[in-house]
Amino acid sequence: MKRLSFLMSLLVACGGTQDKTTTPTGGGGGAGGGGKPAAAGDVSFDLTGIEVKGVVFEPEALGRPGMPLVEAKKKVTIEKQRQVFVSTKDPVQKEAQAAILATLLYQQSKTAKDNEKALWTEARQALRDAAKISGDKVDEITLRLLGSYELLLEDYPAAEQAWGLLVKNAPKDKDVLYNRAWWAFSLLKQFKNPEALAAVKDEALSDKQPELAYVTAWAKWRSGDDAGAWTAIVTAAKGWGNNAGREALDRDVYLFAGRSNVSFAETQQALFGLFNAKQNAQKYEVLAKLGLQSYGFAGRWADGVAALDKAVEVAGATVPVNDLPVLRYSQADFTVRLDTPEAAAKYGKAAIDAMPGCGAKCSEKDKQDLIGALQGMGLLFHVLYATANDVRYYQPAHDLYVATVSLIMDGAKRAEAQKNLATLEATLKNTKAGTGTHDKGAIGALINRHNQEVQACFETALAANPKLGGSLTLNLEADQTGAIKGVATEPKAGLADLAAVAGCVGEHAKGWKLPKRGMAGTTRIKVGYQLSPRKP
Repeated sequence: MKRLSFLMSLLVACGGTQDKTTTPTGGGGGAGGGGKPAAAGDVSFDLTGIEVKGVVFEPEALGRPGMPLVEAKKKVTIEKQRQVFVSTKDPVQKEAQAAILATLLYQQSKTAKDNEKALWTEARQALRDAAKISGDKVDEITLRLLGSYELLLEDYPAAEQAWGLLVKNAPKDKDVLYNRAWWAFSLLKQFKNPEALAAVKDEALSDKQPELAYVTAWAKWRSGDDAGAWTAIVTAAKGWGNNAGREALDRDVYLFAGRSNVSFAETQQALFGLFNAKQNAQKYEVLAKLGLQSYGFAGRWADGVAALDKAVEVAGATVPVNDLPVLRYSQADFTVRLDTPEAAAKYGKAAIDAMPGCGAKCSEKDKQDLIGALQGMGLLFHVLYATANDVRYYQPAHDLYVATVSLIMDGAKRAEAQKNLATLEATLKNTKAGTGTHDKGAIGALINRHNQEVQACFETALAANPKLGGSLTLNLEADQTGAIKGVATEPKAGLADLAAVAGCVGEHAKGWKLPKRGMAGTTRIKVGYQLSPRKP
């Protein structure tokens, strides 16, 4: 597990728009922007300039193919072999001499790291020259060597050509499925996803061919076949063993677990099998990673909460003491998005209760970061109650204030927290029925907590187009109960690029929930996102 400070994210404090005697201190913002209200009690505002950077995920577990070696019958130097290669005219013999030269150059590159790329480039050129002379009759070993060098030098279009021709020329070769995997890999690295899928779609999955199953998983995931991608990555992992790239493969398994539309129940059983998790401690590790990494980064909040609950359940008293505060805080953070403030407060208090057992394994800074984050969560609930008059937020805000205020070490911050607690209690006494509306600052803080869902939607589209970016506008309309009754996007929902992102975000937004308003009316929100890709 990561240390506390890595996972804590503090809320940006937001304030209300009511009289300062009944709201916490801090800036806020009320209705404004997004057009004029249509009727008395309606509010409308803009939340713009939200930056979302998406990771461009790529298949990395394969690394590079093994290099076949062709030895000369008699010992020969590189310089002598260069001369032999240049002087050879017969196409068949030219290919044989190119293979020997390429082998010598590759062997030298093992001990001449500073000149590695130059040696690889020379070997590739010799193979290219020999293949060109042979034309359609080029030998399979030449193509196999050439394809390997093209991948070493990351010339993926040339690798595609070499491996594709090898598959075409030797369809019954014992290594044809291995060759087909590298052909598809070359296509995936160019984001030629339909072509990669076409290269593998007719091949049966088998853990005896993990490389083929691996590229099939990526081709299916990038084409939107979540169930097929999950089946394929599980098959690849079963046959991978301890081969090179295992760490990257495990990362991809957890990536697909979160991003594929597969149930938590099905996913956990598959992961237990893949990671041979028979003991409770092993199951705990799997479930904790699934909740924090897979579901947390995919914006699958309910599944994340369930996975972490199950992790704590299976480990029982053996949960590492420095993990438990992180797990419980993460669950509190997840449940804010689920419109369950009572559950958020419960998990938040559980995180605080777990801190004394952490002892020296959690630094004081880590503890104060966690306390500060939970105090900020209480502040958010306070503002939502004070502005919208949704009584569901009162007790969770009060509980989080009471649980954290005495633990704040900074005197000024503690005094401010005590003042906020007193203000919250005064607000309960002074609030009148039929009052309360949505506040821009408070609603903005809630909407921002859904940014990870937008990022996950964007990253799915980046798998098809790694250069994708631009503006996305989300228009929401909520009724007095806080339910989202209307969703529109610009661009409109579609099948590719930003339109696909818009459709995905729009579907997520239909499930978002705002606080109930004490005052009748409609809330209209314009949310503007700026999307751009980034490397992992």
